[in-house]
Amino acid sequence: MAADDVTSGGAFSLPVSPLGAGEVDTFFDIDAAAFGARMSAGFLGLIKSHMTLERVVASRDEGAVVGTAASEASVMTIPGLSRVPTAMVVAVAVMPSHRRQGRLRSLMRYQLDDIRGRGEVLATLYASEGGIYGRFGYGQATFGSTYTVDKRVARLLRPAAEFASGGIRLLSRDKAAEAFSAIYEEYAPTRAGEVDRSEIDYVSALGEPGGDELNRRFYAVYEKGGHLEAYVSYEVVPIGPPAHNPRRLVLHELCALTPEAYVAMWDFLLGVDLTVELVASGRPLDEPIKWLLSEPRQLRCTFSGDRSWIRLVDVGLCLGARRYAVAGDLVVAVEDPFCAWNTGRYRLVVTEEGGAAEVSRTDKEPDLELDASTLASIYLGGVSPVGLAEVGCISQLEPGAVLKASRMFANDRPPYCLTAF
Repeated sequence: MAADDVTSGGAFSLPVSPLGAGEVDTFFDIDAAAFGARMSAGFLGLIKSHMTLERVVASRDEGAVVGTAASEASVMTIPGLSRVPTAMVVAVAVMPSHRRQGRLRSLMRYQLDDIRGRGEVLATLYASEGGIYGRFGYGQATFGSTYTVDKRVARLLRPAAEFASGGIRLLSRDKAAEAFSAIYEEYAPTRAGEVDRSEIDYVSALGEPGGDELNRRFYAVYEKGGHLEAYVSYEVVPIGPPAHNPRRLVLHELCALTPEAYVAMWDFLLGVDLTVELVASGRPLDEPIKWLLSEPRQLRCTFSGDRSWIRLVDVGLCLGARRYAVAGDLVVAVEDPFCAWNTGRYRLVVTEEGGAAEVSRTDKEPDLELDASTLASIYLGGVSPVGLAEVGCISQLEPGAVLKASRMFANDRPPYCLTAF
């Protein structure tokens, strides 16, 4: 499409077009200026080798790139463990010198039209600031917590060896990259909110190639009967004067396929010598290990907040792709000013518990009214319609409709996104 077309959202956009091959270094300069940090040379090389330039778009001022947005093709697991084509949105940045000019809106407009054209029905991102993306139809969808454990007193109620018969071994970074990929690919389809990864997306677990922290980072796997069932990435860092040598174990990523592998990995982490504290950030809200600690309060939640945000690019297809916890007949009016093709009334008819919905456009009077951002938040089951209705984000037009929606959109476990991107 022409860069200066009037878009389907109905608003005029500033010129936006794909990044040129000669503009790649400028792309990284803008990312560094916007986020206040530069990547290591090894990570830069990795990203350059995986860049799909047609998915990286730029806003320009007199020919110079001053804003960027990129996306990566992926697949997301949704309730019922169906999987749908998804765009992972990254590197959304505008130079500090060109803010408040409508450039972010233009980038989002172009990108969502492009994602729709590629047949990706969902988009997902991590928001650097919570107030940015709601106006573009994104909603908070998965959440995580930071936990701190005093390792000097934390103990399991039962030794992991009683029910975990596999073994744990440490790996080099190269071996870990191969093992982590095999485990994660088996794990991703098992929980709503998880996405498929490219090589770049393992950097949060493995560390940046050539990064300064690699001399402190360690990798371990749990293996049983020749099958890899869990991995962990962690580092050990000082937390006080060298003379006292107190050190903290920082958990970067833990992924397990079985309950016994999960417990075995936590048992291993709690037993790492010469560390007095364990800090795990971005972990699930329902972290199960607290139920196996002899003193559950030792797993202290020190922070809780959003992780990934999602955007329903095609509302009808998304509603029809997931499964619903209970049967029901619900008419939802969706207001989507940024992606006008989604605006309308949708009837969801679910005939059996845990079943799919027959979704159709309808002229029937709606039971509920909500906007695209709110729909995105309830879509994976991580946010209750009841709470959103209490603060006016959902309008109930039929008595009992909010409670019905809450039961239909519920999920067995909170959705989660292990991947930081």
